[in-house]
Amino acid sequence: MPAINLPNNQSAILYSRDEISERVARSISRAYMKAAGTATKLTNLGFDDKNPETWTIFSDISDEDQNNLDGYQAELIAGMVKQWSLGDLPTADSALDLPKNVFEQLAEACANEYNQTPDFSPDIDPKAPIAD
Repeated sequence: MPAINLPNNQSAILYSRDEISERVARSISRAYMKAAGTATKLTNLGFDDKNPETWTIFSDISDEDQNNLDGYQAELIAGMVKQWSLGDLPTADSALDLPKNVFEQLAEACANEYNQTPDFSPDIDPKAPIAD
């Protein structure tokens, strides 16, 4: 359970990736896939986040697509926060009411924890003989 220090003397404890339920993992995964799909649409339309001349392409995508981009981080926060000092646990909707600096820091910490790849490599005894 990673503990996160947040701005304004707030804190949160996150579920580890191994603790979240399949339901939560699926919800986060769905939000990610929606965001990735919209990001692909933007790329196909010529959007380049490093080129301000292409930023007007955002006005060409639907509100649903824009919500897809925003939803992944909020879903991460809702699914990964186990407890925190900010009152009731967050939902994907209430996470959007967090101050921007808290939201961004928490979303990054949740993404880092969620995206950890488990190490399935075997434990090797350093004293064990090695086959030739």
